[in-house]
Amino acid sequence: CSHELWAEVNARLVELINSHRSTLIFVNTRRMAERVTFQLTELLGEEAVSSHHGSLSAPIRLKTEQRLKSGELKAVVATASLELGIDVGYLDLVIQLGSPRSIATFLQRIGRSGHALGLVPKGRIFALTRDELLESMGLIRAIRAGRLDVTPIPNAPLDILAQQIVAEVATGERSTDDLYDMFRRAEPYRLLRR
Repeated sequence: CSHELWAEVNARLVELINSHRSTLIFVNTRRMAERVTFQLTELLGEEAVSSHHGSLSAPIRLKTEQRLKSGELKAVVATASLELGIDVGYLDLVIQLGSPRSIATFLQRIGRSGHALGLVPKGRIFALTRDELLESMGLIRAIRAGRLDVTPIPNAPLDILAQQIVAEVATGERSTDDLYDMFRRAEPYRLLRR
């Protein structure tokens, strides 16, 4: 993005952050997390914004999580490090900067907001290029139509079968006939030839 575009993005981010209690901003790279955190810190102050990504030490990430949960921070800029499983307290807005590259990732990230009974998750997506704009429009249309990413189920993946055979025989003796019958009951292996 050009400097002019970043100025507009940052102005809108500040407006959204200031109109919400707590905001989580997802980006796709650690470099972007540091850049956006720096820019927002310049605009909102050092005590209002922090960064969260895998290159930061565990104590620093934990401190950021606690500060967000306690309401000390207005916003956290994060990579996938804050997508799942970490209780950061109440978030009333999630922003995705750049394309999330998949419907599932976007829904998972936006789902971090409004995470309480009766509340609806609230999110915004900022496309940073023309290509991302088209991709983001397609993403939003797919979500509204109820379409999700297709997860292909491989047909009889032999590497997984080999791992399962090892796991089964490690627990005790099994005949090859028993193993063959058992694995053919699983859908991906129903047509497995001996």
